[in-house]
Amino acid sequence: MRAPRFPLHLSVRYRRVGDRQWRRGETENISRSGVLIRGEDPLEIDATVELMVALAVRSAAAISGEVQCSGRVVRTISPVGGQSLPGSAVLIEHYNFLPNDAGFVGSPFRSERA
Repeated sequence: MRAPRFPLHLSVRYRRVGDRQWRRGETENISRSGVLIRGEDPLEIDATVELMVALAVRSAAAISGEVQCSGRVVRTISPVGGQSLPGSAVLIEHYNFLPNDAGFVGSPFRSERA
């Protein structure tokens, strides 16, 4: 049975494993097992990728964070309708929740903040 998908538009940084530079995009939908991201730099099928998904915060008092994910691109999607960017469907193989103030400087997923 396919995991339910949630139409969440969250900021995401992504890169192929081994790349130094992060690229920016946005999630279109997300589930416990995968995510569809849209970005200017599409990813090829079977690419192993790292993602940093920014968690949305409703209250200024709440501590925001990110979800660190790794996975594999299983499908690509052309721009359709009002969407101008291509998409990449990523099967999430591992994930970890990180608060923004966690200080994980040594993590391979951490990089500069924009």
